[in-house]
Amino acid sequence: MYICKLYCLRLFSKYCMWLLIIMSLSISSLAHSQPLNHLGSLSLPPLERGKFLLTQSLYDQALRVYQSLIADGIGGEYAFRGLVQAYKGKDDLDAAKIWIDKFLLDNPNSSPALYASGYIYYLKKDMGKADDFLNQALESDSNNALALNNMSAVLLSQKLYVQALSKVQEAIRINPKESMFFDNLRRIYKKMGDPSLIVADYNYYLEQGGPLELIKSYGMAASRNIRQKSFRLYSEGHLDKTIAKWMDIEKIYKKINHQNGLVPVYFSLGLLHEEKGDTQNAQKYFNLVLRLNPLHIQAKEKASSIR
Repeated sequence: MYICKLYCLRLFSKYCMWLLIIMSLSISSLAHSQPLNHLGSLSLPPLERGKFLLTQSLYDQALRVYQSLIADGIGGEYAFRGLVQAYKGKDDLDAAKIWIDKFLLDNPNSSPALYASGYIYYLKKDMGKADDFLNQALESDSNNALALNNMSAVLLSQKLYVQALSKVQEAIRINPKESMFFDNLRRIYKKMGDPSLIVADYNYYLEQGGPLELIKSYGMAASRNIRQKSFRLYSEGHLDKTIAKWMDIEKIYKKINHQNGLVPVYFSLGLLHEEKGDTQNAQKYFNLVLRLNPLHIQAKEKASSIR
């Protein structure tokens, strides 16, 4: 019974530690944002406002925003993607297809609209028609990155991993700032049996001296992969290996100059060293957190408790 209680206490302690880390990651990502309500979103650019309305399940309002953007000839494939997502939220993809078909009558070579048709059929799991429309979209505009990414997802569903990889990598080269492309890339590598290949991609572009934006985006994606590995290692009781993974993330963030990301990294390293009983290093990392973010409450409390 006593051993069982100790084990449960350790599990609870692990849970609390990772909860603190996850909170720190969330706080870091929201450091420069302000909470919005429906009225506050009016100040956002139209595409961002539409996206915000989607997150709030305000599908009719989002639909009006995207339809207005398309009518004004702005927003490109992102406006069409948002329109499809709004109809999907309303559980009415058939209405989305009718709307886009009408648009295509007057604009038969519109790459964004052809992409949207392909996207609808992908959501309906009709991969044959999805493939057809996405190919038409790319024939009209070979730089339609959303169409390339969606084509990659279609190929992935057919277990054509090499072809899927080629399409998403092309999408990333066109728009390395789009995080959904990297999510798709990770899914492909996972299906191929080695999610860590995304870290190899980062190292490749770093060594080749690729575009800075591309290196930074691959660095962020590689860090997410390493972080997931660290969670698994920690759950298996490998404390030193977990620390090594967070130090790998630190190196990447320094290389790509992601200063905000260093806050949760240093906080995590402080917690890990504290658990290890290495109070000197724990203090060092909590102090590094406070140097970057003097208002970090948890780091203040930890640093004070160690002194």
